[in-house]
Amino acid sequence: MTQKVLAGPRNVAIVGPYSSGKTSLLESLLYVTAAVSRKGRVDDKNTVGDASPEARDRTLSAEINAASTEYGGICFTFVDCPGSVELLQETHNALIGVDAAVVVCEADPNRVLTLSPLLHFLDQWKIPHLIWINKLDRATAPFAEVLAALKTVSSRPIIPQQYPIRQGPELVGFIDLVTEQAYQYHAGAAADPVPMPDALQAEEQAARTEMLETLADFDDHLLEELLEEINPSQDEIVQDLRQDLGADLIVPVLIGIAAQDYGVRPLLDALVKEAPDAAVTAERFLANVQTAAPLAQVLKTYYTPQGGKLSLVRIWQGQLEDGESLNGERMGGLYRLMGQQQTSLPRAGAGEIVAIAA
Repeated sequence: MTQKVLAGPRNVAIVGPYSSGKTSLLESLLYVTAAVSRKGRVDDKNTVGDASPEARDRTLSAEINAASTEYGGICFTFVDCPGSVELLQETHNALIGVDAAVVVCEADPNRVLTLSPLLHFLDQWKIPHLIWINKLDRATAPFAEVLAALKTVSSRPIIPQQYPIRQGPELVGFIDLVTEQAYQYHAGAAADPVPMPDALQAEEQAARTEMLETLADFDDHLLEELLEEINPSQDEIVQDLRQDLGADLIVPVLIGIAAQDYGVRPLLDALVKEAPDAAVTAERFLANVQTAAPLAQVLKTYYTPQGGKLSLVRIWQGQLEDGESLNGERMGGLYRLMGQQQTSLPRAGAGEIVAIAA
C-alpha cells in the first residue's frame, strides 16, 4: 500500500472570546475532514476539545487542546485555545507556536469589542490571522454593522471574502467574493453553487470592490488593473490574499455556523490556499538563529491523570526521535494528539506540533 504524501505541515490556532464557538468549530473541522466519525457537542460533553473534567463541568475551555487532521493534501494541527481572560497567557503561549490563527467571533457588534486585546497581540507578534464570524443564525444586526465594528478593533484592514445570503432571518448560503459564485448550504454536505441572487448583486459588487481596493494598497500591479478597469484573475487575487495574510497586512473575514458545519469547508479551503505553511513561519522566527541543532519550543505542559508529564511542543527545526535525549533527559514517548487521545510516533520533523512524555 502506497503511503500518502502530505504537504505542510500547517498549524492553526483557534482563538476568540468565551462562548464564541471555538470548540464547536474544532469539532466541525475534525468531522468534515473525517478525523472523527461522530461529531460531538459541547453541551453533551463529548467533544475532542474540552475533554478535561474541569472543562466539561464548566462547559468552557480550561486549557489548550491540540488535534490533527488532513485536508487538501496538507496535515493540519489545530490548537483550540481558552477564551477566558483569566487564561489569556495560556492562549498567548500557544499562539507563538502556530503558523496562523482563526479568530472566532459572534455576529454581534457589541461582542466584537472583546476581540481588541487578542487582535493587538496577534499584530504585535505579526501572526497571520483571519476572522470567522460564527452563529450567523443568531445575528440580530446587519452584516455591514458587524464588519464596521470589526474595523474599529483591528489595526489591520478587514477584508470580507464572503457575503451572506439570507432568506428572512435564516442564513442559507454565501457569495464567494473572489470567484463571484453564490453557494447554498446543505446540512452534512458541501455547499452547492447557485445563481447569484439579483437582490444582492449591488451589495456583492460593493463588497468585492472594497476587497480589491484594499489588496491594491499592497500591490501596484493590481492597482494599475483597477485604474484601467481590468478585472483581475482569480489566481492573482488568491496570490495577493496569501501574500498579504502571510505578512499580517490584512485580516480576511469568512462566515458560517459551526453547529451546522456551514462555512467550515470554505474556511479549510482558505487555510489551504492562503495561510502560510510551517516552513515560511520558521524562516521568519529563526532568522537570527545560528545553530543547526534541533529546536523545539514548549507550548503547554499537561499533568495526566496517570501522573505523567506531557509537553506539547512546536518543532522549529531538525527532527526528534522517540527515545532520544533532550537537555540531558530521555524522552518517554513521542505522540500526536487528538484531544486527550495519543498516537505514538517514531519521529517528528520540523514544523510539527507534537507531545513529548517526560
